[in-house]
Amino acid sequence: MKTTEMNVCKSCGMPIRNVSDFGTYPDGSVNTEYCFHCYEEGHFTDLDITIEEKIARNIALALKLGISRKKALRKAVDTLPGLARWRKTGKKATPDF
Repeated sequence: MKTTEMNVCKSCGMPIRNVSDFGTYPDGSVNTEYCFHCYEEGHFTDLDITIEEKIARNIALALKLGISRKKALRKAVDTLPGLARWRKTGKKATPDF
């Protein structure tokens, strides 16, 4: 089943194109805020991660997908700090990559 509009995970920025890409609540229902990589059964899968670590993970994944390091870094640094999960922390991303 496809979603009717483009959704983006508010933790990692992944585009969510299918309902199966969403995370879940403890009862198994769909959480439309986060993807299944970041949120499962009502909890973040990477609870103790910092925004800098999340940026590094996003870059590593982008490199595996054939995206240049420069483009991946720019996208991660420009996107993640504005996502709901990271705005709540009040922390500013200052990665040293």
